[in-house]
Amino acid sequence: MKRNWLLQRGPRITTTILVTVMLLACATVVNAAEEKQDDKWHFEITPFIWLPSAKGSMKLEQPPGFVSGKLDYGPGDYLENLDWAAMLDLQAHKGRWTLLADIIYTDFSDNDTAQFPGLIPRSSGLSVGADWDLQAFLVEFAGAYSVFRNEYLNFNLLAGLRYAEIDGDVKLDITGPLSGLVPSRSFSRKESYIDPIIGFKGKFELGKKWYLPYYFDIGGFGVDSDLTLQAFAGISSGRCSS
Repeated sequence: MKRNWLLQRGPRITTTILVTVMLLACATVVNAAEEKQDDKWHFEITPFIWLPSAKGSMKLEQPPGFVSGKLDYGPGDYLENLDWAAMLDLQAHKGRWTLLADIIYTDFSDNDTAQFPGLIPRSSGLSVGADWDLQAFLVEFAGAYSVFRNEYLNFNLLAGLRYAEIDGDVKLDITGPLSGLVPSRSFSRKESYIDPIIGFKGKFELGKKWYLPYYFDIGGFGVDSDLTLQAFAGISSGRCSS
């Protein structure tokens, strides 16, 4: 139901946000002189940190003694299992045009053991050991054009593609009375998505050293994902092209 609601109203939401930002931009920069452009390439490489949180629940009837399945993970739960990560924002500017790419790669792994006492009469129970590995790769390529630019504001429309790949592996080892009957099991699953995106980006100048960068895109449209949304806003110091 919620997915259908987003699919039906996704274009309307995008249009509303675009119109709102453009109206605010025009109100902010009335009578401002347009910033001069040059024909030289300008390059930026910015490392960043992305720390997502996840929440969820399973509505299943649990056997006696088991609790309902609820999920609530944040950076404090998974950073200890992080093996490697790389996150970069790459941009190339020339005049009103910008080529941009975001790259995210993460690799998590861990091993743990779960005890199930009393499942088998007159035994110490079962012990299930799990080794798991999760890798995620996300890359976005887009081109942007500055439709409005002056000393106070830079507003760019953008379009591009986002590729996401998630690869998971799990190995289970059972020890106890049934260890000779139940062999070790391994599971692997890989999913990948390629989705078109459209949106806008830019910045509001607050003075000589401070500015407010912003970014928004919407994508998917049923190509691989039903609908994706990404938004960012912040405050930064220094001089930067957008």
